Amino acid sequence: MIILETKRLILRLLTDSDQNMILQLLNEPAFIENIGDKGVKNLADALNYILTGPLNMQESLGFCLYCCELKNSGELIGLSGLIKREGIEHPEVGFAFLAKHCKKGYGFESASAVVKYAKDVLQIETLQAICNPENIASSSLLTKLGFHFKKQLLHEVSTQKINLFERGNTP
Repeated sequence: MIILETKRLILRLLTDSDQNMILQLLNEPAFIENIGDKGVKNLADALNYILTGPLNMQESLGFCLYCCELKNSGELIGLSGLIKREGIEHPEVGFAFLAKHCKKGYGFESASAVVKYAKDVLQIETLQAICNPENIASSSLLTKLGFHFKKQLLHEVSTQKINLFERGNTP
């Protein structure tokens, strides 16, 4: 099911057939360093992640992390969307791309569309995002999207220091 389209991307719900991309993405060094080890070590784990993570969140909250697919080739390149984590007050914008697709503008392109969708369709007034303090690229992208640094906190689940960003989503 397609949720959003941008100039170069289709953002859609994940399906069983996305296991290979999820397995690869969640085991890339940058993902583990900046987001964390999700314990996805094989295709069965990847399927479980899809079903119990994004698809479960979509069913219960009406939003989730979406699969990003290149319009011109159908290649799967990562995730972008909304997530609601324990310990974070508002829904968060989140994104992660396979290393070979980083620094091509897909993060900004997809997250911009997600922010607009959150405002216009889901009518979410406040969005947040968390980021590893050392992740300068993601911090810069969030600032470019109109988020501002709110505070550094110790995340209740991961017990790591994280930077919390926030964006009012009013007209």
